[in-house]
Amino acid sequence: MAEEQQNQDLYHIDLMRTLWENTYRGTVFDYKEQYIATVRIIFSIPLDRSEVPENAPKVNPVIIVLVEDTILSPLEIVDFEQAMTPILAKRLTSDAFFPDRIMYFYPSPVDGAETKDKPENQQ
Repeated sequence: MAEEQQNQDLYHIDLMRTLWENTYRGTVFDYKEQYIATVRIIFSIPLDRSEVPENAPKVNPVIIVLVEDTILSPLEIVDFEQAMTPILAKRLTSDAFFPDRIMYFYPSPVDGAETKDKPENQQ
């Protein structure tokens, strides 16, 4: 059984389309089918060269992963990204879309980091 565990990925992701173009919602599970994270995946696709000024820099496609919710501790983040990056690259690239990097973003760990003001009676 330990050998079988070594042959499979640590994580897998269930994806669904959203109402935004080039944006997906995903739920990440570990090999035991336990919930790990909810992510939003955004395909950052460069404009065609004919649509930008001649002197515009050349940019490559990128995948942005917004981690909206996770059970991971801050100490587990690097291992999570190292395991997920090849899984996402294999699943999300094609002949027409081959990003040169996958970038991860996480919510602030500060409690109450929402952008809306709290009512004055709540502190």
